[in-house]
Amino acid sequence: MRVKACIYTDLGRTRKINQDAALVKVARSSRHGRMSLVAVCDGMGGLQKGEVASCKAVRTLESWFHEELPLLQNMQEKELWDVIESSLERAVIRINGELRRYGKHRGIQLGTTLTALFQMGNRYLTVNVGDSRIYAIKSSGVSLLTRDQSVVQDKMDKGLITKDEASFDQQKNVLLQCVGANQNVTPQILSGTIDGPTTIIACSDGFWRTMEPEQVRQKLCPQMCLTDEDMLNECKKLADAAIEKNEEDNISVAAVCFE
Repeated sequence: MRVKACIYTDLGRTRKINQDAALVKVARSSRHGRMSLVAVCDGMGGLQKGEVASCKAVRTLESWFHEELPLLQNMQEKELWDVIESSLERAVIRINGELRRYGKHRGIQLGTTLTALFQMGNRYLTVNVGDSRIYAIKSSGVSLLTRDQSVVQDKMDKGLITKDEASFDQQKNVLLQCVGANQNVTPQILSGTIDGPTTIIACSDGFWRTMEPEQVRQKLCPQMCLTDEDMLNECKKLADAAIEKNEEDNISVAAVCFE
C-alpha cells in the first residue's frame, strides 16, 4: 500500500499553551511489509503540565516503534499480533507509571489522553485511553474505530442521555481514566481490517467535537488526499472550521492515507 501522511495542530483562540502532541511513523519490513503508527495525545487542561504528559506519551510510542517493534520482526504474523498487543499495552502502562513518578517528585498531578493505531498489512490495532479518537474515512463514509472513555459516553451507553444531549452535558469533559492521573490504567484495545483506500485519522476532542462526519469525509476521503500537502491543507481547513464554530480547545489531527 502507498502511504501519504501529515500532522496538523493548532493552538486555538483561547489557550496559551498547546497541550496536544501527535505522531506518524511509517516503516517497511522485509518480512511483514509496511507498518505504520499514528497517534494523538491530549494533555489534561484541568491538571498541570499537560504538555509534558502528552509529549512524554508520544515520545514513548515513538521509541516503541523504533526500538521494540524491530525486535519482534522474526515472529510469524499470527503470533506477532498477539505480542504487539501486549507490548503496546505495557507501553501505555509504563507511560502511566513514569508520569505518576514525575508528578510525585514535583508535587503535581498530570495526565493525558492517548489514542493510537498500529497498522501492518491490511490489519490494524487501536489502543485508547480517554476521549481522543481514531476514525477511518472512505469515499462511502466515516467510521469511528475507538470508544470514548468518558462520563458522557457511559451515560449514553446506559441510555441516560442522547447523543445531542451529550454535547451540552455538564460532565462532557470528564474522563473515566487518563494516562498519568490514574493509579492504574486499562487501555481499550480493538482490532480490525483496512479494506480498500482508507484515510485513518487520530484526533483530539478539539478536532472532532464540532465536526460532522460528512464534513470530514469530503475533506479527507482518499480521493481528496492526492499528496501529503493536500492532506495537510484539508486538515487545516477542518481545524479552521472548528475554530469558526467557537471551539476553545487545542485542535490536533494526525492522518495517514492507505491506497
